[in-house]
Amino acid sequence: MSPKKSRPRDPDRARHMVEAAKLIVDFTTNRTLQDFLQDKLLNSAVERQFEILGEAGSPISADTQALWPSIDWISIKNFRNLLAHEYFRTDYPQVWHIATNLLPSLLPTLEALFTSLNQQFGPDARV
Repeated sequence: MSPKKSRPRDPDRARHMVEAAKLIVDFTTNRTLQDFLQDKLLNSAVERQFEILGEAGSPISADTQALWPSIDWISIKNFRNLLAHEYFRTDYPQVWHIATNLLPSLLPTLEALFTSLNQQFGPDARV
């Protein structure tokens, strides 16, 4: 029997959010909406990273979320839930807009969140 892994803590989850956001930006750079609509691999990859972004952000502690009101925690979670549970309602131009217009401006804030949490709690601390 393998040892039970502990749940990720806030700094780890913030890192996962940053990694997912960076991948989305990388995947969509130098691509067009038309590329996104026609390339199932691309839109599947972007959707998956949005799911990770929302899944990682959802359980971040209420204290941490309160300190970072510039991050729309509820919208991130709701968007993840829409993609994961209501996939049949996915509005791909909206996904593209979020990926290419909203997410790039959120990324520096997510990076600052991760840096702050890592400095506050250290790499081995539990949050």
